[in-house]
Amino acid sequence: MASTITAYDTFWKLVTTGGIDLDTDTLKLALVTSSYTPSTAHDEWADVSANEVATGAGYTTGGETISTPVVTNSNIDYDDVTWTSLTKTFRYAVCYKSGSGGGLTNPLLFYILLDSTPSDIVNTGSNYTISWNATDKLFYKP
Repeated sequence: MASTITAYDTFWKLVTTGGIDLDTDTLKLALVTSSYTPSTAHDEWADVSANEVATGAGYTTGGETISTPVVTNSNIDYDDVTWTSLTKTFRYAVCYKSGSGGGLTNPLLFYILLDSTPSDIVNTGSNYTISWNATDKLFYKP
């Protein structure tokens, strides 16, 4: 089960024009069902939110905050994101900035296809964690 991260088209524009500050802005990671058809042309959370898993069973609508950024000249690393006692079926995790930036409301940054088969992830009552690669970090300049 490999996963892939895909940036939305607006991501680098937001970064390079000050529409987002990756170490101070609130970034959210939300779980989305297979009813979502990803498009890198999507630019706001409203383009995706109708496909988010429902509140309850270990999940709160809007997703989890990606926290504790550690910023260096070559990378930005965050704490892993964990949903406790999660019982949900989902296929994607979508990252967005909470608030406005670059003329957008809740601008999208990237989505993760959690199983490249692709298949749904079915999690029943256990913790579900998205771990950022300890070597490459979330945002990395080689």
